[in-house]
Amino acid sequence: MRVSPETLRKLDAVAAATRRTRSFIANEALEAWINREIEIIEDLRVGFEEIRAGKGIPHERVMRDIDLAIEKAVKRNGRRRTNRK
Repeated sequence: MRVSPETLRKLDAVAAATRRTRSFIANEALEAWINREIEIIEDLRVGFEEIRAGKGIPHERVMRDIDLAIEKAVKRNGRRRTNRK
């Protein structure tokens, strides 16, 4: 497998800090990524099946509902909040 010099440097740093081999760290990371991707793909497959079965909600309706919820929250709280840090 080819990796960039920067990725290899990071891999070496993690391997050294955890006293594991490069191969162990790379395998763990790759396995976690693959498992996450499989889960996403399965969720998409199920979602598409639901849409084909007529169980989906049109995008326009969802966006309208979100806008209405925001308007209600703004009226209730008196102002629109921004992200806090």
